[in-house]
Amino acid sequence: MKKLLIPAILIVALLAIFGSSYNRFMAADQNVQEQTGQLQNEVQRQSDLIPNLVNTVKGYATHEHDTLTDYAAARSGETPLNRIDPRTVDNATLQQKILEAQSRNAKEISAINAVVEQSPQLQANQDFSRLMVQLEGSQNRITVARQRLQQAILSYNQTVMHFPGNLVAGIMGYHARVYYQASPEAQTPPVVDFSKH
Repeated sequence: MKKLLIPAILIVALLAIFGSSYNRFMAADQNVQEQTGQLQNEVQRQSDLIPNLVNTVKGYATHEHDTLTDYAAARSGETPLNRIDPRTVDNATLQQKILEAQSRNAKEISAINAVVEQSPQLQANQDFSRLMVQLEGSQNRITVARQRLQQAILSYNQTVMHFPGNLVAGIMGYHARVYYQASPEAQTPPVVDFSKH
């Protein structure tokens, strides 16, 4: 009887360690997935606002119609970010799709701003002003979503890498995640040149 007591205690202790570790890993992983989904949602929200801006600008700026139409056409074949399930693609692929959407949005916003600078009537348009305020708010929400995603990844990585969880993490298929990284274009500061005005 005494011979079975020690192995039984060890088995119960191992099950307790595995069970509590699994619960911590799962909770941290779900938090990362939620924050990734929120970032997708915010970038998609911005992507959805841009066609409204393009249409507003088109109404005022017929000479820039082709440029804006090209941007709108480029968007028509894309899969919306909010339809990509984070569980079906790996972390790096999802991050790349989010970065591509953000880069595309930034180019479209630059094109819109170029047209706006040449059109005083558009600058005074209330609909355009409201859309620009929403776009700015959307960019702020994206920034907050990126910060929350980074915090969730940090918490997840700490859970997976800390002892004794790190002994169990690999066995259960939990590995450290890559932090969100900005696109290479975002590393170059914009050039502000007032000599053209």
